[in-house]
Amino acid sequence: MKFQPLPSPHLADYVVIGVFLFICMGIGVFYGYRTDKQKTLESYLFGNRKLLMVPVSMSLFVTFASAISLMGIPAEIYVYGTMYMYTVIGFLLSVWIAGVTVVPMLYELKLTSTYEYLQLRFRSRGVRILGTLIGMLQTMAYMGVTLYAPALALQTVAGFPLWLSVVVIGAIGTFYTSIGGIKSVVWTDVFQFIMLFIGLTAALVKGVMLVGTEGELKLQLEAGNRLQFDEISPDPRVRHTVWGCGFGLIFTWLPSWCSQASIQRISSLRSKNAAQNAFFLLLPIIVFYNIVLAFKGTLMYTYYRMMNCGPFEAGFVSSMNQMTPYFVFDVLRSLPGMSGVYVSCLFSGSLSTLSSGLNALAANTAEDILPRYIRSARISLAMIAKLTVIVYGVIAIGIAYTLQNVPGPITQLALAIFGACGGPMAGLFFLGGLFPSANWIGALVGSLSAIVINMWVVLGGQLFGSAPARLEPITTQGCYPNDTLTSYPMWNSTISTEPMWNSTVSAILTTVNVVNGAAGIDETSIFPLYNLSYMWYGFLGFTVTIVVGLLVSCATGFDRGNVVDRSLIFPCFRNFWGLEVDRLSMVETYQVTLIPKKISQTEHIPKQAIVSQQAFN
Repeated sequence: MKFQPLPSPHLADYVVIGVFLFICMGIGVFYGYRTDKQKTLESYLFGNRKLLMVPVSMSLFVTFASAISLMGIPAEIYVYGTMYMYTVIGFLLSVWIAGVTVVPMLYELKLTSTYEYLQLRFRSRGVRILGTLIGMLQTMAYMGVTLYAPALALQTVAGFPLWLSVVVIGAIGTFYTSIGGIKSVVWTDVFQFIMLFIGLTAALVKGVMLVGTEGELKLQLEAGNRLQFDEISPDPRVRHTVWGCGFGLIFTWLPSWCSQASIQRISSLRSKNAAQNAFFLLLPIIVFYNIVLAFKGTLMYTYYRMMNCGPFEAGFVSSMNQMTPYFVFDVLRSLPGMSGVYVSCLFSGSLSTLSSGLNALAANTAEDILPRYIRSARISLAMIAKLTVIVYGVIAIGIAYTLQNVPGPITQLALAIFGACGGPMAGLFFLGGLFPSANWIGALVGSLSAIVINMWVVLGGQLFGSAPARLEPITTQGCYPNDTLTSYPMWNSTISTEPMWNSTVSAILTTVNVVNGAAGIDETSIFPLYNLSYMWYGFLGFTVTIVVGLLVSCATGFDRGNVVDRSLIFPCFRNFWGLEVDRLSMVETYQVTLIPKKISQTEHIPKQAIVSQQAFN
């Protein structure tokens, strides 16, 4: 097997990409024209709550399966081995937990903004504003990164101009989201879901044909020490362990299922059962998706090890984030148009995340930010939401375009900040849904404390933490058959003075940044938590929010004397806390206590009185 330089993209590749983008715009135009009468915010943001379960489930999936995961997970396997596959356990548990707690509770409330729950539960607009601001800033930053990352990879691998990729994806996503609303977003996501798996399958099949037998695959992985499934160290500083991937990652993904984009989709369905089933339908899809990407990573490693030519090691790509597109273009070079299918696959990941984020930001702006006298005119809100989609689309394009002028680690840092805020945000929702005695002071102090601590740990880790131990790189002997060079200078210690930035994975996605020089855990680090594995960032923020929130609530008298509506507590915990429904008067009540107790029949307070009198104090 002989190494050959990558050819330029074929004309057929550009045709495939053009057709893909045209169909995406066509779906938006179709639903924009068909639903021209959607004058209300309800129809624009929720499709009058009459969407179908399977399309919504597909939309949920592609919203968080961005181009970064498409490129990052195979690269993660390529560099660090197969321990990452245990993350499937964390993904599945996070979906199941959200499906039995957050989803049924928020569906019953029929809210426009997810963060409205925080005001209803804690009777504080300050808590709601805090949640809204954090959520919106995360979404805008994340949209910019998801536009920038694939554009940068394609610029290096295929020669696509970065500015062109960013502007085209951003403009098309903004266009069909603004004119078609949630219906165009969901049905475009369905099309992108199909394209995503076509692109994955094509490269996978061709890779298997080139690598050969399963025995050869296993042989090469074992030779390179990439076949790993036995890391059970309890040390949270170890990059990938069974505990970190299977348990810690739960709290990295929980914020995604509590986000505006997720709740907006499940709220657009006809019933609570449909909403829960749409969530549970994600389980097999997530398993298949992660297995396919992990298998692609093993194929990628085996293929280049058999050729004795590591593209990153040889300097053919400047970042491990570019390895997966490089591999796909390499193995599909003999099939005109198939590389275009893969580029469409990457664009699908970016467009789905962008459109979902824009739709969510429009909902938050209309419901959480606009003054009440404007929100009272419900008919005009649909037009306002459409205009805000355009504004946020331009902002996302600007963020993505600006990232080309800053060093690569800034992108990694932005993703780290996104992940660091996710744990506290999920902790805020679970503090309210799990503990009726928690009050607004505890919620504010707990979430702010968690954000500060997480930011401190993440920033400290990026600046002072040791780089993760990297496995043996692939040789470059096969890259230069007529040269005596056997090792690319990138691996020489002469350039080890560059900053050693850790690899960081966001709340819902993976990117890889390999540093120069192998390093393990630095026992002499300034602060031990600076070496904390990214798998535990969400858990740290979640735990601090809950613990500090309860302690502060206790110090300030809990929520004693106030009545908590049972609909604001997770359904599976209502009986535990003694929340009862009077079958005669059909009113609900709960007297806040420190332990579960039964409520006397004289303490009933009508539900509507609770919401109307206390929610906006």
